[in-house]
Amino acid sequence: MPDRRTGGALGVAVTCSPVPRSEQAPGEHARMDLSVLRKIPLFAGFDDEQIAEVGKLVQTRRVPKHQIIVYEGDPGDSFYILLKGSVAVSHMTGEGKETILSILKEGDFFGEMAVLDSSLRSASVKTLSDVEVGLVTRADFLDLLGKNPSIGRSLVIALSERLREANQQIAASAYQDIRSRLAALLLKLAEKFGEKTTDGTRITQRLTNQEMASMVGTTRETVNRTLNKFWDEQVIDMRTAFIVIKDADALGKLIE
Repeated sequence: MPDRRTGGALGVAVTCSPVPRSEQAPGEHARMDLSVLRKIPLFAGFDDEQIAEVGKLVQTRRVPKHQIIVYEGDPGDSFYILLKGSVAVSHMTGEGKETILSILKEGDFFGEMAVLDSSLRSASVKTLSDVEVGLVTRADFLDLLGKNPSIGRSLVIALSERLREANQQIAASAYQDIRSRLAALLLKLAEKFGEKTTDGTRITQRLTNQEMASMVGTTRETVNRTLNKFWDEQVIDMRTAFIVIKDADALGKLIE
């Protein structure tokens, strides 16, 4: 059983090892599996011929856990599709503190903003697990976008959702206390990474207390205390390496 005073496995801080600052996604090369592309929402509705054309443009890379794929402030000339695993998108504040903006999973994409407007990368992306990414160069991506308007529509929808989440995060930081912000984060993680069990909803994406603190704007120690309070109140369970939400309604009431 994990130590409730430290938050168990969630309380371990993780240091990411930097990798060469290259837009040729660091890691081991792999052959593109077209069956994986068919499951990517961005290419929903594509026929076999279209999927095959996309497959010719995608360069795949395997990247180990705790590596940085994209550096904030670097030029961006590639678009990335997350084929396997999960990553954290983060931004460094003016005070030098890391803020995790979102957690992406298989089927999500990143790097589109710098590719579309030729700007510098607005955030860094680091791996939370061993991942496989598909990389498309700017020229190929813009050509693909011109030939397939449905991709543009999917991008607009995804960007709108991300903007809404960012606005909610800003509002929460300004008006909600830590309990409310952490409750909202747990519910959001459960929605994206939740797995129903007999005990409740297990969040299959493991995050350290420091990573959660970076998402809600507080300290690791405060996250640890708040999670243990939720555990004492039987709202969550942390007896294993994964958080289980036992009473989602109780968490929901904290953010109403």
